[in-house]
Amino acid sequence: MRLLIDDTFSTKTYTTPIASGWVSAPEGLGTSHVARLTADQVGPEDAALIPSPALGTLQTTHDVIPDTAVIADGVGTVAMRTPVRPDEIASTPVRLLDAGSLAETLARATLHLFYGITPTAWIRDDDAPEAARAEVVIVDGAEALREPEGGFSEDLARAWFILTAQPVVSHVLVTPRDHTEDDARQVVQFLAEARSTGHERRREWRTALADSEGVGRDRASAFWAAQRFTIEAEDRRALIDLLARGSRGTSTSSPSNVTFREGTGAT
Repeated sequence: MRLLIDDTFSTKTYTTPIASGWVSAPEGLGTSHVARLTADQVGPEDAALIPSPALGTLQTTHDVIPDTAVIADGVGTVAMRTPVRPDEIASTPVRLLDAGSLAETLARATLHLFYGITPTAWIRDDDAPEAARAEVVIVDGAEALREPEGGFSEDLARAWFILTAQPVVSHVLVTPRDHTEDDARQVVQFLAEARSTGHERRREWRTALADSEGVGRDRASAFWAAQRFTIEAEDRRALIDLLARGSRGTSTSSPSNVTFREGTGAT
């Protein structure tokens, strides 16, 4: 079986120990770290730690394993950049600057409801005429944690938390629905070992990563402190609510058939 992992700043607790050789995958489990992992890159026989919006596509073939996830409690890696205060913007094109599916989902869920901003277009193409007129730019990953050169920056995980009192479930682990419990347990145990090792050796890599990415150490520390890694009962509703609100107006299906597979813990 192949395990795909979205390789981004928020998954480094998993990916750093694997990439550094501190943990080894069990025989028969191949791992691959993929930047900007999308649903169409996940095959029917693949397990994957995916950005949560990919569930809209994969919910019919894969189950969610709640023992492994990435959850942001009020501090996240999606930011809205504006040249003026957000409350001074009524409507504008929104530029998605190298932003993944989670960033777009969070932006669609919060821009109008929380900030009162009406998006007139969602722009990914830098050459599109609307790009130059966009007063809102959405960034994610390490860029969202960096101090902007000018203007204002808003953490959209914080906006979502204030709006709904819910965390952002940014990444979920999925395994093929037709695979056995033992297959799923093998993946969960491997990722649990990676996560535990990443936490135990955090002094070896977190500061160095923040420095290399140009993220202030205080900001990085606040981000790590706000992370959780398993889906609790209340997080399930938060996950479904975010995806339902954030999928409106997109080609991504709103989750309606998400199955959580229990009994695959590492213990």
